[in-house]
Amino acid sequence: MAMKIALFTAGFSNYPIERVFEAAAKNGYDAIEIGGFRPHAYAPDLARGGAEKIIRLSKEYALPIVSYAPENTGSPYSLVFEDPELNKESLEYFKLTLDMAKEIGSEYCMFACNHPGYGRNKEEVKKLFIENMRILAEHAEKIGQTIILEPVTPYEGTIIVTSDDVRWAMDQVDSPNFKCMLDLAAPFTYGEPICAYFEKMGKDVKHIHFVDCEKSSEDHLIPGDGEMDFPRIVSYLKEVGYDGYLSLELFSRYANEPDFSAERGYKVIRELLDEN
Repeated sequence: MAMKIALFTAGFSNYPIERVFEAAAKNGYDAIEIGGFRPHAYAPDLARGGAEKIIRLSKEYALPIVSYAPENTGSPYSLVFEDPELNKESLEYFKLTLDMAKEIGSEYCMFACNHPGYGRNKEEVKKLFIENMRILAEHAEKIGQTIILEPVTPYEGTIIVTSDDVRWAMDQVDSPNFKCMLDLAAPFTYGEPICAYFEKMGKDVKHIHFVDCEKSSEDHLIPGDGEMDFPRIVSYLKEVGYDGYLSLELFSRYANEPDFSAERGYKVIRELLDEN
């Protein structure tokens, strides 16, 4: 199967969510990635009936939902809260996000490890993270949902930022429903090649945030607007037989022109796939 292109809803946070589906359908995207943030798809809101709207839009625009990325940046929920009550509350929320990913028909539910805060023992934080992920992986197995773990840039976190970190987490959790994804900004800002992910995780790399960036920032850019060599990247992905989605996850620089960015982003990615 050839690589397909998805559009992440977060770039349209100032519009109703239907605007994303309209833009994706108009421009030829193959799927939608749902950001589980307000006002679009916050998990508790989905559980109160909001999931029906997402399901309806997916059917109406013939756009499958490839991934659900719940709010997990540390506010108000985290996978590494030191306080036991905050951790317990977070786990209940993350279980609900898995339930809602299943409810809206999302292939994957994406988690990342936010910055744990300064002044903490890193080994203790890592232990807590794995304990929590084992609980969530068990829940995922129970309901038939797949978790994908996303590495973050060194500007965003300290626990899961490299391919070695991802491999370690997968080995520790050891669940058939616990896979990984690749955000291209992570290896680029850390200074490692993307091939490290495929050499260590192979076919367990299930999804890609296909974005450009600059070494000095985690800001996600349309391919070609940053410093990465995308013809080489696409050539490599074809060489290793990656057949998942390339998801355009934009924020910051493009916030005021999401329609234009979605149109231009699709054209750029389509040309890269066709030419390399």
